[in-house]
Amino acid sequence: MRNIFILTALLFMAGCSTKFVYKNLDWLTYWYVDDYISLSDEQEARFDEHLLTWLDWHKAQELDTYIMQLNEIKTDVLAGSINAERVAYHQRKMQAHWYRLRDKVAPDLAAMAPLLSKAQVDELFDALAESEAESMEKRQKRSEQKRKKRWLKSRNSNLERWLGSVSDEQQSLIAQLFEQQLSTADLWYTYRATYQTELKTLFEQPNRDASFVSDLQRLLTQPEQFRPAALQERILHNKQAEYQFLANVYDSLSDKQRTHLIAQLDELIDDLTSLKK
Repeated sequence: MRNIFILTALLFMAGCSTKFVYKNLDWLTYWYVDDYISLSDEQEARFDEHLLTWLDWHKAQELDTYIMQLNEIKTDVLAGSINAERVAYHQRKMQAHWYRLRDKVAPDLAAMAPLLSKAQVDELFDALAESEAESMEKRQKRSEQKRKKRWLKSRNSNLERWLGSVSDEQQSLIAQLFEQQLSTADLWYTYRATYQTELKTLFEQPNRDASFVSDLQRLLTQPEQFRPAALQERILHNKQAEYQFLANVYDSLSDKQRTHLIAQLDELIDDLTSLKK
């Protein structure tokens, strides 16, 4: 179920793949879900019904909201009104988009959960544990130097996607951000382990009654309650550093980079607009 949320979050992806993901979400969903749980024909039929409802809702109510914010960002870029506070404002709005999507999908997922057999539940949590173990093993095999190189490369590629090129000054800003960030990887592992334990404990209860559905919906819509305080503090610290980083990058833009950024925003706006048809 966690991966269904991850998949639906792909609706927010930027770039030429946006339309592809949105228009092929049905088979992409099964491609992801099949790695975690094998659904019966009846369960797939029920899920199909809900997926169509989610997509209709998303198309009718959410796409306009995304387009409005992208136009708002474009206006801020053109007006030169980007600063750390404005970046934080847009980040909060983007997070609100995700919360609305999560709140829409969670009740239906919780209502379908009683249909899962014990074998399916075991399959799901075994797959989640295996995925988590593989992720941790890969990270532990990387040296600090490789982790840094990987992080810097990812940030550099992201800026290139939006700006077309990255200047020496902007590469320096990326390096500064890396030094300012507090590590959260181990805390995220702890959080996910705690959260999955809560979910598994709930599924192990003998009754799948209305109380079960209500409790599951709460877990799906309020996972943040299981985050350790230390993780929350580090997330907040890193967000503040990120906001200032993006503001500094904006201040460093050349005319060519600003033109490229506007073009990328326009392309994404056009993609989302075409999806409404």
